[in-house]
Amino acid sequence: MSQFTCTVHGVRKGLPLRKAIFDFGADPVWTLHGPFGPRELSARGRDLIDLAGAIYRIESQIRRRPTDPAVRWELDIPVRDPDFWTSTGGPLLASCLGFLNRARWIPTFYARSDAVEFIHPEPDERKVDQITLFSGGMDSLSGAGSHAGARDPIQLVSFYHGQARLQSELAAELGYHLPTQWRLTGRRGREGMNLIRSFMFLSLGAAVAESYGARRIVQYENGVLGTAVPQSGNFITTRHAHPETHRRIVKLFDAVFGGSFTILNPFLPLTKREVGETLVAALGAARAEKLFRRTETCWYLFQPKVGGLVKANGQPCGVCTPCIVRRTARPMEAAAGAWPDWPGYAFDLTDPRYGEHPVVGITFRGYLELIDIALSAPNDTALIDDLAPEARALIDEVDGPDEALVAGVLRRFAGEFCNTFGISHGSNNGNKQRKARTK
Repeated sequence: MSQFTCTVHGVRKGLPLRKAIFDFGADPVWTLHGPFGPRELSARGRDLIDLAGAIYRIESQIRRRPTDPAVRWELDIPVRDPDFWTSTGGPLLASCLGFLNRARWIPTFYARSDAVEFIHPEPDERKVDQITLFSGGMDSLSGAGSHAGARDPIQLVSFYHGQARLQSELAAELGYHLPTQWRLTGRRGREGMNLIRSFMFLSLGAAVAESYGARRIVQYENGVLGTAVPQSGNFITTRHAHPETHRRIVKLFDAVFGGSFTILNPFLPLTKREVGETLVAALGAARAEKLFRRTETCWYLFQPKVGGLVKANGQPCGVCTPCIVRRTARPMEAAAGAWPDWPGYAFDLTDPRYGEHPVVGITFRGYLELIDIALSAPNDTALIDDLAPEARALIDEVDGPDEALVAGVLRRFAGEFCNTFGISHGSNNGNKQRKARTK
């Protein structure tokens, strides 16, 4: 059977190369449940989704080395249409992946003669003009639930591990058809950084779009995370919903499927708290609250330890980036027992044991730096100038996000954050510098 092989070079020449393999095997790479349109995918379209899944698995096998960051990924990839990928698709693919994980990708393609195709149900003949990515998390729930138009022309697309039932139930409660749900063969490794996974999600959405002849994909993500502003210069953020990610991936989709794709994120100008308010406005507070309580956010939800500290399986940690942003959006979730069976966060960052912990408190302290900048800057330009260089490089006054959008989101988030975590903001020696401090 065909093998996808990867060799990763770091900045330090004396250390061994990191390698990973994905065996395509005798079974389909993907299992598909739910609606799929009447149009069959081309060979290069089927290549795209298999590549997306294989790259996701490959990335998870590459061990992180803080002192030896990966700078070059060399890939040997079996595909159905090697001529297309060598001449056109490969460079566009490398552009997408390189932007997502800040490295150079060098793919080499060869013929894959033993490809096994995924099986999909009978074609769904209804008219679909929009694909909405639907994880079952708070942002995608709020986006799908607050959509003001008809549900029938929209097809939700999901990637799932164990949350397939939750995704289906939430979709039904919002009035949508059953989501198109994709499950990837094999198991995810524990080494990777999850920097490229949005490429997989969007590729699955594009495949479903192609099956219906649609060219519009919506990815709902709040602006705090969608603008890809790191908490401080010491952090590497995902660029999973950044406009530049969308621009690069659109070029690849146009080449693979033809036509003019559009990827939109209506929530880019909003904080996560404001995202939640859109669902409340659409459904009412009581109904929205019941749905919010069922959504999952935590990176470490089903891990028994975080930073060496023990937590319950299925309990959100409270200290990872999505937990911190969600708690800022929904401060009422902080305490265990806020509603029946709610365990609360495993680690409460208002407790110095966790907020000052050398591992579990590091993201929180990074956010304190960002909050300091957001509340100290006298104007938008000054705020942006004080951000980490990576954040400044991703602001575009023509294509966006522009300074005003980013600065506005960060200031409003900073106010929500201070309110949530009991932080005051005072002057420091009258020199226009300010310091965030706990009360």
